[in-house]
Amino acid sequence: MPAVKRYNPEAPRKVQWRGLLLYILPIPLLPSAIAALMGGRLIQALALASGFALAMLAAGLIRKGIRLEQEGKLRRFKRRASTTPYRMFGSIALAVGMFLVAWLGIPHSHGLFDSILYGLAVVLGSYLYYGFDPARKDPQVATVGITTEELIELLDEADGRIDAIESAGKDIRNAEFRQRLRRIATEARVILDTIEEDPTDARRARKFLKVYLDGAQQVTEGYARAHKNDENPELEDNFRRVLTTIETVINEQQAKLRENNVSDLDVTIEVLQMQLEKEGVV
Repeated sequence: MPAVKRYNPEAPRKVQWRGLLLYILPIPLLPSAIAALMGGRLIQALALASGFALAMLAAGLIRKGIRLEQEGKLRRFKRRASTTPYRMFGSIALAVGMFLVAWLGIPHSHGLFDSILYGLAVVLGSYLYYGFDPARKDPQVATVGITTEELIELLDEADGRIDAIESAGKDIRNAEFRQRLRRIATEARVILDTIEEDPTDARRARKFLKVYLDGAQQVTEGYARAHKNDENPELEDNFRRVLTTIETVINEQQAKLRENNVSDLDVTIEVLQMQLEKEGVV
């Protein structure tokens, strides 16, 4: 079994703070726009307000580009972090906003040519400080039917479901069930680790990561809530059978990923869904 390195969204502290200044610096533009509007200077007010709005948009785009690149590195994707050049679009939005502020937002301060140069300088400064999104040097995850952004979101959701299974398992008094749920969580993370190393099967494994893990989470949380302090042999037997099915699906998923073939896994997932509805453990 390969060692599983859990994804930790709190790890990239550099990314958490990087780009926040872009939200702070344009703030004075908003009260200036309000003051210009109250003074009857409509064009100036619109320019300042537009500059503020574009700067906020740019901050969001640039930070998203940085975050996606860092998450791609944490997830060990040897591919471009995003199929959309967020940082480039953000830099352009910021440049347009500052051009409007320089040309129309500050009367008699800058001419059209100077304002254009000012906007170009903003693009250059943004590129030098934040960079643009990596070029398409490697194959895209999108070529196998899923974008890198979708894959990051898919794995994050799966991580959250596994965490929920582990958390619910701690509230179950039955030692056998707790141990089996810990093993299920560990094996599920092995599958995530395999997909990170080779995302080729991510699109075909999407139903497993969404439907199967969601079902496993629901049944575990439901059992933990309803039977935390009660002992019901019949319900315990039902839950035990469901855990066996879950373990079987996990083993089959691992085998399919090793064989690079998950085409017939959907049948087993449908069986699990029907069993969750029938057993009545939730």
